[in-house]
Amino acid sequence: MSQTANTDIQLEEDFGLVQPGRAHFRLVGWFCVASAVVSVFALLLSLQVVRIGDLIAFSPVKLMRFVADNQLIWRLSCLLNALSSVSKVLLFLMLNIIVDRRARLLTRIGLVLSLIGCAVDLNAQVSLLVVLSDLAVSLKLNSSYLKQDLLQLSWMIINQALGQLILVSNLMFAVGGLTATIGIFQTKSLPKWLFWVGMPVWLLSFSGTFVAFLGDLSLSVKLLLGFSLGFIVWAVSLAIVLDLRARPDPAESSSQLAEFS
Repeated sequence: MSQTANTDIQLEEDFGLVQPGRAHFRLVGWFCVASAVVSVFALLLSLQVVRIGDLIAFSPVKLMRFVADNQLIWRLSCLLNALSSVSKVLLFLMLNIIVDRRARLLTRIGLVLSLIGCAVDLNAQVSLLVVLSDLAVSLKLNSSYLKQDLLQLSWMIINQALGQLILVSNLMFAVGGLTATIGIFQTKSLPKWLFWVGMPVWLLSFSGTFVAFLGDLSLSVKLLLGFSLGFIVWAVSLAIVLDLRARPDPAESSSQLAEFS
């Protein structure tokens, strides 16, 4: 009986299948929880920035006024969004552990794209955190003859940062998320519904980039906020599934106890 079980395990390993119940499932689950927690705080602060600053009807003057008057909220929002990007990269990295060997090419493509997206995102967040904050304070304090020049420089920073965040970074994360989700779909030990939950989430992120490319920034911001919420749901769902997979099978545990007795 044991020889048959060992043969089955060997065959499954030859085909590159990951066995449920391994300890690293729970480890990856904790990474999912950590990424979800960071994303929750980043989303809450982003919603606060949009609400207080009334930034759905976007204008550079309105944004600069908000940044100058709410330095702490703005800086925390930039930091948490940067941490959220880093946590997504770590999550993509950990997905390589739990997918079947044949699906790892897809998760590795997702990891490479997420690394590119994270690098671009961090560069944009630093510009918003440091350069734009200083310009906003200078715009508020300086006399009127300098305001036009400062506002023009600020708009250049905003335009560059938004282009990096939405058109480049978000696109890399969206395509990487789509490929990684397909890798999860091809993994025998993970339920297929994770694919059907994940695909709309990453497609929503892709839609945010597409709408921004068409020129509707306010709708793009709404779609990206919706993506952040959807990502949290997807990451928590994945964490729950991995936690359940990490628990030993009761039938297997009872058989092992019977062998020892």
